[in-house]
Amino acid sequence: MVNPDVAAAVARGDFISGAEHYRLYGKNEGRVASIDAYITYLANTIAAQKNAIAELEEGMKNREREVALLSLTIQKYASSRSWRITKPLRWLTAASRGGSLLMRRAYTKAKTEGLSAAMARAVQICRKEGLLHAVSQRALPPPAEAGQSIGTGSVLHGGYTYIEPAAPADLNVQLEKMAIKPMFSIVVPAYNTPPALLTAAIESVKKQWYPYWELILVNDASPARETRAALERVDDKRIKILHLGKNAGISGATNVGLDAASGDYIVFMDHDDEITPDCLYELAACINREDPDFIYSDEDKLTETGEFTEPHFKPDWSPDTMMSTMFTCHVSCVRRSVQKAVGGLRSEVDGCQDWDFVLRLVEHTSRISHIPKVLYHWRMIPGSTAIDIAAKSYILESSKKVREDALARRGLAGRVEPVAQVPGYFRVAYALRGTPLISIIIPTRDNEKILRQCIDSIFTRTQYENFEIILLDNGSKDSATLAYLETLQAHEKIMVVRHDAPFNYSELNNIGARHARGELLLFLNDDTEVLQADWLERLGGYAQLPHVGAVGAKLLYAGGKQVQHAGLVNLETGPAHAMLRINVDAPGYFMRNLLEYNWLAVTGACLMVERAKFMQVDGFAESLPVAYNDVDFGMRLHAAGFYNVVVPAVHLIHHESVSRGSDHMDPEKLSRLKREMRALYARNPRYFQYDPFFNINFHPNGINFDIPACRVN
Repeated sequence: MVNPDVAAAVARGDFISGAEHYRLYGKNEGRVASIDAYITYLANTIAAQKNAIAELEEGMKNREREVALLSLTIQKYASSRSWRITKPLRWLTAASRGGSLLMRRAYTKAKTEGLSAAMARAVQICRKEGLLHAVSQRALPPPAEAGQSIGTGSVLHGGYTYIEPAAPADLNVQLEKMAIKPMFSIVVPAYNTPPALLTAAIESVKKQWYPYWELILVNDASPARETRAALERVDDKRIKILHLGKNAGISGATNVGLDAASGDYIVFMDHDDEITPDCLYELAACINREDPDFIYSDEDKLTETGEFTEPHFKPDWSPDTMMSTMFTCHVSCVRRSVQKAVGGLRSEVDGCQDWDFVLRLVEHTSRISHIPKVLYHWRMIPGSTAIDIAAKSYILESSKKVREDALARRGLAGRVEPVAQVPGYFRVAYALRGTPLISIIIPTRDNEKILRQCIDSIFTRTQYENFEIILLDNGSKDSATLAYLETLQAHEKIMVVRHDAPFNYSELNNIGARHARGELLLFLNDDTEVLQADWLERLGGYAQLPHVGAVGAKLLYAGGKQVQHAGLVNLETGPAHAMLRINVDAPGYFMRNLLEYNWLAVTGACLMVERAKFMQVDGFAESLPVAYNDVDFGMRLHAAGFYNVVVPAVHLIHHESVSRGSDHMDPEKLSRLKREMRALYARNPRYFQYDPFFNINFHPNGINFDIPACRVN
């Protein structure tokens, strides 16, 4: 019988998060029932969506007819004599609008950057384009790119919008309920900040719902008279202004602010950015819930013209992602006592000083919280890393150094190497410790041709020599396959284990693990093909890290141009391959297709794990014989405290499901797939509709980390 609360939730269409679901429906019966109810709900939703699509298609046909009629009308007017005669008048009207617009832009530039900068820019434009051309070209707005809204509001790029939240009606009650009322010290180093931007930053702090804060502005010996004058006009007892007699750089100035702080927590902020009005309130609420040492939030960017764009919806704490990219970024909040233990910012890595600080911080604490809300607006100005990570050349060297220093502090061997597809980005390739035996475990059945391709690719392309292959023959009958297996059995590096029983992928791999002698286990499909020499070292370097669970590779469809696997996401409709069929060299959302990110699970088609960790979580679940056993394995590793990772620098071809065919075509297989999905979530209720490496702000079924249209924070 379906839990009545779940049935009511289905009827309302308001399914809740995995964590909340687990809290409310913790019993096994409720878990399974809720999943059954949800599958019914999805079926009804699909039917309704099909009807809606049919209505939309009919509406589109009507609109196409209307567009055709309008096009004929426009052509008629455009070819008329009166339209040709009035052309000079229309140009003069447009030019007058352009002149007005040009004057307004000049005023804005003068206000933010000074009169001399505005005049210099105006002269530059007129010299380059001529006065009449400059005016007429600025009469019209720039053309909109596909999927982009143009306007003066807060909408830009694919329909993303940030809407400033209203304070709760019972804000004072909520504040009073907080058992902990931390004092926040917001530290802002300032250097030649345009007065308008500095004022905007200060005003964003003064708008905070949460009242317990101090703002520490450190003037880093700014030579700009306008900046000094703007600081002198600040009159608020909550704001401390410190003037340095000599320029100390961003790290040095920040450290002066840290020494002057008196709060319980430090909040880092740049001098031309803004925080949202609920920023400190959300940080305080998180501190009351979770008592963290370090908190980061989601963020977006603020253009020169005031639009919000490029939201960064982040995963929960991901240590390997942190060694790939500075993903925590803004807003950044740290307990002051922990900050003192870590130390200040290091001037030798200016440009990446915040990244370096977080890498040092997490060597002192694991109490890290992520707030999946935009709480920070990072301003995009020319020359800023908000626009281009390579905008400042010294930053590239700093970005390498912070990771090389982290490797040295942690006693890890590895190299920081450039990402070929995107200049300015680097990845960490960990060195394999020692020469461990790697056991490659391959289940197979009646698949001689594709198996031969797999085995040949291993032996001809692998440079690492200390490996063995365990072949699990699941009852082959084909004579060519049996003959090939017989020849393989004679190879000194290959063991063939016969297991003539109904197909159970989990059981086969567990048997292979029991026969394997290696300290590293690599589970590999027989329909894969190795492409590079160093694949085992790269995977093994990550697998040996103490915090890492399962390690996956980037798998490509035949031809090597499209991605088949780059990580698994746990969506509303169940587990799925992220970025399916994206170009192999495309960056993906915030470089997820090219950099080492942590994931909830990786595919079992190519999965490496240390034997000790495999045994710690009892291997693969044999109650999941075909599907989702790799997802279940990843979930249990994560629940045990490990982090799974994909190494996109390792490529293999995956001739997907050549061995068994697709689970989505045959009705019987589809029914079994649904049963195994229910079993997956019954075994791992914590992860029902919950993926800590996804983000609730994405479309609930967005394999490309899609942002729903008109998503509000």
